[in-house]
Amino acid sequence: MKLKKICGDTHYIPGITNVMVYDDIMVDPSNNENVDWDNIKLNFNMALVTHGHTDHFWNGAKLRKTGTKIYAPRDERGFMENPSVNTSGIFNWARPPESMLPWFFKGVPCPVDGTLEDIDDLPLETFPLPGHTQWQTGFLTPDGVLMVSDAIVTKKIWDTKRMVFYTTPYDAKNTLKAIMDSDAEWVLASHADLMTGDEAAELAEINIRGIDSIEAAVIDALEGGEYSTEEMVSRVGVALNVRCDFSMHLIVVTTVRAFLHALYETGKAEYVLRDHRIMWRLR
Repeated sequence: MKLKKICGDTHYIPGITNVMVYDDIMVDPSNNENVDWDNIKLNFNMALVTHGHTDHFWNGAKLRKTGTKIYAPRDERGFMENPSVNTSGIFNWARPPESMLPWFFKGVPCPVDGTLEDIDDLPLETFPLPGHTQWQTGFLTPDGVLMVSDAIVTKKIWDTKRMVFYTTPYDAKNTLKAIMDSDAEWVLASHADLMTGDEAAELAEINIRGIDSIEAAVIDALEGGEYSTEEMVSRVGVALNVRCDFSMHLIVVTTVRAFLHALYETGKAEYVLRDHRIMWRLR
């Protein structure tokens, strides 16, 4: 495990899912391929998990066996200790065939020693990041480094996948604005290169435009008709030319539903239950 210094006592380990380290605290014991999780040489007092998606706590159980305490946002804890909750929720609580499950639903459960609220004198400042998940939480180190987890994704993701996982998209936009308004000197996202605060602000703008593009696609798909939730998922996925496999389909399902619910809550769309189908239309 080779730590790369950001500044002060803040380091990170780049990889498929970045790991941040401050002193003896790790953030996200993930599926990072550049860590020998079976042979950790450094001693960590605690590991903080940003949210309950498996790539962020993939090796948490292994790290815990070394004596490291695992902490998570209170309402993300259940997803870590029982990842099948995520799976069941995506599939409306009906157990799906194994062949429908992408790799990111197959992580190892991670026992959690406590919630972030249980930690006394945490040297990192918690930074709420709702949108990707409702309780995603970032961390600002005393050195001015802000870990933003999955609140920001790269321009390449928007250009190639055209769809990102959101549970509350309007919250996601507010989170991006909060990151832009922060005083962070450096920003580390989970799936991007290390950024200066200014670079992160530029990328946050790109993410906001990306969210707006999905919302526009949902509204366009509602034009001139009345469509079931499943029809809306298909119409938006096809319109944005999103790759059609289960890993992307499940992202489209969640994000399109999230936008439909948000449009309803803001008075832009309405629904009716007919023949056991929820039908959506513009208001």
